[in-house]
Amino acid sequence: MKNKKGFTLTEILLAVMIVGIIGVALAALTTAASRESGVGRSKILLRNNLSIALRQLRDDIHASSRVMYVRGRIDSSSEGAVTPLLLLAKNINLNNNAINSMVTPSYVTYCFVTGGTTATPTGALSKGTIYRRESSSVPTWDGIAPVCGTPDTDDNFEVFLHNVKFIPPIGSSGDSKYYPVPLFRLSGSDAEYSEKDAVSVDWRRKDLASVLVLKIITELDSTPIVNDVVEETFILPNGFRVED
Repeated sequence: MKNKKGFTLTEILLAVMIVGIIGVALAALTTAASRESGVGRSKILLRNNLSIALRQLRDDIHASSRVMYVRGRIDSSSEGAVTPLLLLAKNINLNNNAINSMVTPSYVTYCFVTGGTTATPTGALSKGTIYRRESSSVPTWDGIAPVCGTPDTDDNFEVFLHNVKFIPPIGSSGDSKYYPVPLFRLSGSDAEYSEKDAVSVDWRRKDLASVLVLKIITELDSTPIVNDVVEETFILPNGFRVED
């Protein structure tokens, strides 16, 4: 009678262990690949949204005849705070008269509403929104800046950019320790605006500012966190003169 050969219990357990190790490795590789693919898609989404927004801003600047207000950096903010960033005028001269009587003057206002999701570094918030409004009505002012009202509930405003991150300038003696965003500031002929950049009765410059500097970070509250950074400069068609 011949002996029937088969697998021993030890061999079976060893085979199961090897298959298990290979399965775990494959699962880890698949998870990593899926995660990287998701990050890649998110970054593409953020980049596409930034590209569309920058195209709109570039068109507005090129069509404008006057820059009436530039905020500069935002020193401090809280969830839901509304901050004007930029006010452009189309077909308006420095005397607030229409350049061409056949074309109706209009005003383009950009406003930022701070998000409510805590982010890094300390004091930063994500999920903010920049809104855009174009109207033939002259914007109201609070004495220093144009008044945005409540863009997120005003039908006259449209979303310019979602998922905007807010980082306050943190440091001493006016020096920023972190990258302050969002930032809409003027660059003058001799030096950039510093400290508080809002054009106000307290902070004025005589130099001709012909360049608008824009810095924005968009960030998704995900795992891992995905963000994209843009820094652009725009040449203002007629410059920006700030008088005493």
